Amino acid sequence: MTTKREHILSLMNEQINFTAEMEGDCISISNDEGLDAFLVVGEQQIVVETILFPTDAVKDCGVLDHEILRTHRLVPLSTIAVSTISSQEYYVAFGALSTDSKDEVIVEEVEALFANVPEFLELYSEHLK
Repeated sequence: MTTKREHILSLMNEQINFTAEMEGDCISISNDEGLDAFLVVGEQQIVVETILFPTDAVKDCGVLDHEILRTHRLVPLSTIAVSTISSQEYYVAFGALSTDSKDEVIVEEVEALFANVPEFLELYSEHLK
């Protein structure tokens, strides 16, 4: 698993618009537009996620959750979850793929996630305070 992580770190740094570094057990990836994502390599899957907004910035989480369940599939290769980070809950966008995925598929997943963030923010902006 460590060699896979190191390989992905190198792969991300080979991309013109990405900067990546190890941060604990995950790889922190920044794009040239200032967005950050975190990639974790598990036993069977790779998960890459980025923060969208804190739950306390949402007018009504129940209404937003219902909207997300009806619409998130409109944005390809990414979905939305709620994650707790440093005792604060956030809506995050993420993608998951197999640890056997080819390099170009891993890069495509990260690129898609970064491309989807503005779409998710626009799609759900009316639910923010």
